[in-house]
Amino acid sequence: MTAEPSRHPAQGPWTTLDVRVDAPVAWVRFNRPAAHNSVIPAMMIEIHAALTELARDDTLSVVVLTGAGRTFCPGADLTAALTDHNPDLPPVAVYQSATLLHEMPQLTIAAVNGGCAGAGFAWAAACDLRIATARARFSVAFPQLGLTSELGLPWTLSRALGGAAARDLCFLPAKLTADDARRIGLVARVFPDDRFEAEVDAMVTELGSRPRRAVRGMKANILLAERSGLAEFVDAEARHHQSFFTGSARAESVLALQNQGLQLKQPETTEPRS
Repeated sequence: MTAEPSRHPAQGPWTTLDVRVDAPVAWVRFNRPAAHNSVIPAMMIEIHAALTELARDDTLSVVVLTGAGRTFCPGADLTAALTDHNPDLPPVAVYQSATLLHEMPQLTIAAVNGGCAGAGFAWAAACDLRIATARARFSVAFPQLGLTSELGLPWTLSRALGGAAARDLCFLPAKLTADDARRIGLVARVFPDDRFEAEVDAMVTELGSRPRRAVRGMKANILLAERSGLAEFVDAEARHHQSFFTGSARAESVLALQNQGLQLKQPETTEPRS
């Protein structure tokens, strides 16, 4: 009798997410397509739990966030929350899912496959990279609903776009097309709808094929750069860089160079004198 493969803790079971782990890549999908992946308290709780487990996995270098069906995430259906005097609100701690996306050791990618607003916009903004299908639409959405932001959106937008552009989107939110989002720097790349899934798969496969230590190391450097002065950062960066020439990291670096077709010179040896 063949034993069942062990289930990764990040795979749930969940009611609002579909999580697939195939190291070095993990996919996290909002999975309420009948409701356009709108956010309910259970989703807030589950995405925080899933990302917490993925962040602990040293075999992963890339985590992709996307939506099931033709929508990424339009935010919450606020009708119940705003009409119920005792709404079912998630614990405040689970809003740190945005912090996890920004600070987890893996490269995080938002593959925006459709409408992206409210909480969905904030989760996408917290990721390291955002790529979108041509039909994607983006909106901050909170001010029109009489609400302020959530999930760290002013913080992540300010760092992604600069303070002036972040303020413009937060106070005077417009619905952005995918091309608008690329023009202002919110989205790195836009792909045609009929090629989106294939292009995302190709990009993720390429990133996953790179040495895991290098991908995670670059993420660590970027996080350190956000917190450090230049001199402090360069010193730490140099030490980190030099570590790739010794120990187990050196073997990964050598293999990566060889995979690029580069021939490494053998060290010269000195013949002993007779």
